Amino acid sequence: MTNTTLTTPARRFLSRSPGRRILAGVLGLTTAVALASCSGGDDEAAPDADNPTHVALQFGWTPNVENMAAIVAEQKGYFRDEGLDVEILPGGPEVAADAQVVSGNADMAILTSESLANAVANGAPLVAVGAVYQKSPSVILTTDGSGINTPKDLEGKKFGISKTDHRVYEPFFTSAGVDLSKIDMVDTGADPASLVSGEVDAMSAVAANQPVVLRQQGVVTKEIPLADYGFNRWSGALTVRSSDLADDAQRQKVLAMARAIEKGLETAVADPDDAATVVYDAYARDLGLSIESQKEGAKIWADLATSANNRTTHIAEVDDAGVASQQEFFDKTGIKGTASQLYDVAASREAFGDE
Repeated sequence: MTNTTLTTPARRFLSRSPGRRILAGVLGLTTAVALASCSGGDDEAAPDADNPTHVALQFGWTPNVENMAAIVAEQKGYFRDEGLDVEILPGGPEVAADAQVVSGNADMAILTSESLANAVANGAPLVAVGAVYQKSPSVILTTDGSGINTPKDLEGKKFGISKTDHRVYEPFFTSAGVDLSKIDMVDTGADPASLVSGEVDAMSAVAANQPVVLRQQGVVTKEIPLADYGFNRWSGALTVRSSDLADDAQRQKVLAMARAIEKGLETAVADPDDAATVVYDAYARDLGLSIESQKEGAKIWADLATSANNRTTHIAEVDDAGVASQQEFFDKTGIKGTASQLYDVAASREAFGDE
């Protein structure tokens, strides 16, 4: 729910019953689809600021500055301005964000392009109407002085990687002209300790996560963005049920959610320090995160939101060129998905006022 007292949302989601949080993970897809088909309907009123409609927004992980667009929108009343009373549902390892939307527990989820494609390939009736981060946060992380300046420099070196990243990095290295057989791939997970200790020379990382942690420890880092080499996985995809876009009242509701998030994103990009403070006071403080890490992370996420090449649209709006870039990413990584069916360009244009 939209709150004027910043710490209230943190108390709310931290006290939410575990059974409610993991419900989507245990629902079968057949049941979830049936539930989704029963939600909404023509009798639902369109969003009205004087009589706000309850909506639920599912995060992929716990609330931090990666989700600053939605959190700023919640805290500054942008959802309320759109006639919505928003409830933020935290994510985590027990929560399947896509299933939360399919089941009807949430009206919108924040996904990556890859997770959206995989969900749809498995039968989930989902589509995205926007994408907050249209430049990938994935980077090769190394330390200053390592001599690693390009992906090719990893040949003959040890590269730390999490198991889930193999699917991305193996085709990435091939497309970047790197001889994969000359890289010693070490399963280190996401912990940067192996890089600091010298166990590996570089590692897979997220620009606003491991590099921030290391810099706060006094380690001078260097990052090589995968997006600079044509490997550009979007994140922050504003994902809804396909059926909601076919029903006028439901369509207006989810597009209003997208507009509120877009306004929150614009506010956060204009002042990342303030956005980080809002996130910290509302959620991150109770999660044990530091204000310093949130502020540095907010600046990085703000840059990722605005630095996609040749942007002529609203920040979170998706266009045909961007969708084509996701198809290229799918093709290179072997992900099953047709990007033009996963991202609704017309709905995105409608949401953000370009038609």
